[in-house]
Amino acid sequence: MDDPPRAERPESFEERLQAARDRAGLNGKGEAAGGGRASPWGIGLRAGLEVVSALAVGVGIGLALDWWLATRPLFLVLFLVLGGAAGVLNVYRLMLGRGTRRSNAERG
Repeated sequence: MDDPPRAERPESFEERLQAARDRAGLNGKGEAAGGGRASPWGIGLRAGLEVVSALAVGVGIGLALDWWLATRPLFLVLFLVLGGAAGVLNVYRLMLGRGTRRSNAERG
């Protein structure tokens, strides 16, 4: 990579950040310039993967604890429920952010 000489570089961080965003094709809202909204298939796939991955992690932790402590199936059931709750919470958070388009400054 060839860096420009020091005198030609932008001075402030904001100028360098804006130049990098322009090169990457990102606008100021953090969305790609070519797209705007995710497709329904993409949202559904992500929601499904959120639930399945949380359940898989919960089952894995439960099986490992049951094997280690020889308490079959106590921790499997416990972490299956916790994993399911975590998956549903992740999907809730995903859907909660879909309805409104607020910036990070407005969120607080």
